[in-house]
Amino acid sequence: MVFDMFSISLCTAVVVIVAGVQFVLDTVLRRDTGAGRIWSLAFIAAILTTLCYLAWVASDQAGIAIALGNAAFVVGTGCLWLGSRSYNGRSLSVSAWIVAGAAAAVLVASLVDGPNGGAWAGALVMFIALAVLAGLGAVESRRSAMGRSASTVALTLVLGVQCAYYVARSVVFVTVGPADPFFLTWFGTITTSFLTIILTIVAVVSMSVLRSGQARLRGRGDSTTLLLDADGLYDDDSFTKLFGDLTQRAAAFSERIAVISVRLDDLPQIATAFGTVDAQDIAHAWRVGSRRYAPTSAIVGYAGASGIVIALQPSSIGDARRVASRIHRRLLDDFGSMGTSVVPVLGVGIAVSDIAGYDSEALFTAANDAAVRSASSPDASVMIAGAV
Repeated sequence: MVFDMFSISLCTAVVVIVAGVQFVLDTVLRRDTGAGRIWSLAFIAAILTTLCYLAWVASDQAGIAIALGNAAFVVGTGCLWLGSRSYNGRSLSVSAWIVAGAAAAVLVASLVDGPNGGAWAGALVMFIALAVLAGLGAVESRRSAMGRSASTVALTLVLGVQCAYYVARSVVFVTVGPADPFFLTWFGTITTSFLTIILTIVAVVSMSVLRSGQARLRGRGDSTTLLLDADGLYDDDSFTKLFGDLTQRAAAFSERIAVISVRLDDLPQIATAFGTVDAQDIAHAWRVGSRRYAPTSAIVGYAGASGIVIALQPSSIGDARRVASRIHRRLLDDFGSMGTSVVPVLGVGIAVSDIAGYDSEALFTAANDAAVRSASSPDASVMIAGAV
């Protein structure tokens, strides 16, 4: 069976438009926010792309339609990356400019080539931009919240295949040229159209499942249970959920957040050397004091058996350090006034979004690492992760 250019372009447009309209309407009806809205922009850009290319094929004249279609294609792929970053609670301030810059570069390159470039005006710049953005999207889909969801594997596959395809397409385009039979057979418009149809169907299903998962977490019918112990501290899983939500909301508005890690790593040694009673008294004072001396609005929870973490929104990095220093000083005062045989080694570390970004896992790990260094350093009572 031989496919003509107009028929395959029309078929691609129908699939993309139907999938895109369904996703966008679902977004509007759900009143979705964050990642869902950005992914909707990706489908709107994809619809614009197919309409531009269809207009070009129908008129058989390259020009503004090719330029707009190429730029919209880059925006659509870029929005898949941006949506993934939003889902993971990462900042979009820099990445959004990267996508906008890539789309502008493709638009300018296509217009500069003009009618003389024909169907391949600005093609190489577009291929490279698509490969880079799809690769970034594939990597982002395996990180943080998306990486923990099995539903993202299909989206990772879509973006990974797109990245690999456009890397190969760029190499063959430069090596043999767009008129070569090998390029036309394996990387021409018809082959790309079939690939687009398959990837669009897989992508819309994957993102719909991801969005439904977020909606279930928000809905009352499938709520999340948070566990608070007798000392007023959240367990590890509960703190992770609350802190992940805090970082995601703070990232959306570029608000500063910090996490303070308060560690007592020598409790087992104290129990062995001085008895379990002293160890239990110290542990109780550590738990109660960490919560008492933390800000009222802070989220306080466990980080394993020897760590307590405190999430807060300080006015500055200096403010976060003052809070951590107060907690450190008052806990040591409490330990000293207990009359136990030993004063434990206390480590306090801070991680702030200004330095460590908005990834909740990265902030959590950085604060704990800083607390470990604090406990082993005689020169600093409190350490800030990444500070010079």
